[in-house]
Amino acid sequence: MGLFNDAKNQLGNENKEVTENNLFDVQGEEVDAGDVDAELLESILEDSPAEAAEDPKKKKAEKVEASRPVPDVAERRAREARNSGTTDETQTTLITKGTTINGSIISDCSLDVMGTINGDIECLGKLTISGKVTGNSVASEVFVNTDRLDGSINCEGCVKISQGTIVVGDVTATSAVFAGAVKGEIDVNGPVVLDSTAIIKGNIKAKSVQMNNGAILDGFCSLSYAELDVDSIFE
Repeated sequence: MGLFNDAKNQLGNENKEVTENNLFDVQGEEVDAGDVDAELLESILEDSPAEAAEDPKKKKAEKVEASRPVPDVAERRAREARNSGTTDETQTTLITKGTTINGSIISDCSLDVMGTINGDIECLGKLTISGKVTGNSVASEVFVNTDRLDGSINCEGCVKISQGTIVVGDVTATSAVFAGAVKGEIDVNGPVVLDSTAIIKGNIKAKSVQMNNGAILDGFCSLSYAELDVDSIFE
């Protein structure tokens, strides 16, 4: 009977119902008091939450483990962190209005010219000119929206000349859209679009030309880069 009372006292604090006729283990299985022996009570006490009032270090380790993000979430967070960094190609250097540079510029990023540059420009990214430039320009993409540009344009991608802009110089690109005026030779290994406000004084060499009503072309137009061999048709 003393052994039974000891078990009752230890289990009482853990909300385990113990009566004189019945004992309940941690799984809630009924045990006959008459069959209870010392080994059974010892096993009940070992499995009870009283013993599982465990080692603080073990609980802390479990909390740390639970707080760790699952692998796919951790991988996504790392990928987002890497992608949040800005590469050189997407950075833009700004030449502000009121700034004058006498000399050439070489940049490994995009360039937005709002000031004045007296010299050549070379950049790996996109070149946007809304200021005044006197010199040749080389870039992966060029957009000109200014009163006048004196110099040739050499572009790996698309060249866009906005309405009201005057360009005096040759244009070499992969594609081009002209809404302003250009005086020079145009060599485009791709499509050329002449908007209704475009004025071209010079020859055009391209893969295809779209000339909208109102556009003016004073020169020859050759579709040298067209996939079709025109001469073979008439042979």
